[in-house]
Amino acid sequence: MFLFQYFSPEKRPLRDEYLPDYRYPLGRFKTSYPFANIREAIPRVIERGPLGCGWFQKMNISWTHGIVIPDPHDMLTLYVQCKLVDEPATPWKIEAEVSISLHNYSDPEASLSYNLGVRTFQNMSRSVQQNNVININDLLDENCGFVKNNVIRVESDIRILTVEGFYQPRVIDYRVEPPEKQSHFFAFEYEDAQLYVPKAILRFHMKSSKIVHSSNSLPITTKSNGCLEQYLDALHGFPIYNHARKYVDDILYVASKLGTRAVYQRAAPAIIYDSMGQDIPKYRVELAIKFDLRRVIHAWLSKMDSVKKEDVERLDIEAMSGEVMKAIVHKIINSGWEK
Repeated sequence: MFLFQYFSPEKRPLRDEYLPDYRYPLGRFKTSYPFANIREAIPRVIERGPLGCGWFQKMNISWTHGIVIPDPHDMLTLYVQCKLVDEPATPWKIEAEVSISLHNYSDPEASLSYNLGVRTFQNMSRSVQQNNVININDLLDENCGFVKNNVIRVESDIRILTVEGFYQPRVIDYRVEPPEKQSHFFAFEYEDAQLYVPKAILRFHMKSSKIVHSSNSLPITTKSNGCLEQYLDALHGFPIYNHARKYVDDILYVASKLGTRAVYQRAAPAIIYDSMGQDIPKYRVELAIKFDLRRVIHAWLSKMDSVKKEDVERLDIEAMSGEVMKAIVHKIINSGWEK
């Protein structure tokens, strides 16, 4: 009776009661991307059009940003663009606060930053631009500070306010600094960003949580590329989405280093689905052996009429678990051994 009363609809918090605790529950996309070999890239941008970074995805929404040099080809334009992963046939709309900037290496305070305000993105209008940012000659002049080692850096900050016409689950923003009780959070400190995750989540999943007990942070001597955020999404129980699957190897590597084996099983469906009914690639099978992804091994074996000797000989037998060996032997007994 007590449980029924506690979990009855009248006792549950209304949806809008907890939303203030999450500053951007539909997603905040704060990214920084270096455009290398910019002197060689500019003629291609003039000839072929926009040059963008990779898509950064949170649940059903993906964003990218980049550069374009419109006619008369003397001024740089910055842009941001969005798309939906599972796009409906009916009209959709996103309202978001948008900021974009060109980083200044010599003096970050002198970076060219633009607050574009609240912008609307929809089926037929998926991007916004900031025109006339800087003259191309000034951009390439190292004395101005916007280029270093032939690299420029463009940063964007997109904060989703409302969505219409499609479903967007609540997004966990790991880059927002916790307002209080920071000792309860563990920080992954990249050179250009800090990602925060509750220590309780790590302790629950980690085989050994010594690093969490002994420290509040872990320095990482590189710039963030989105991989760790995809790993943290998987750690919280979200599937590994299409855009993140190029990081599967890295996600599994991080999971092995932190001892969070539960993440392994999030990778298995992604690998199987990506094969799209075709043979699972050799390197994915080797990955499955290394991390004991049994579902991947079973899917690989199910596509064989018989087991080829060379297919087994090339695998790391020493790394195989007993269950994987059993599955291979069972397939050989039932389907035969092709030499």
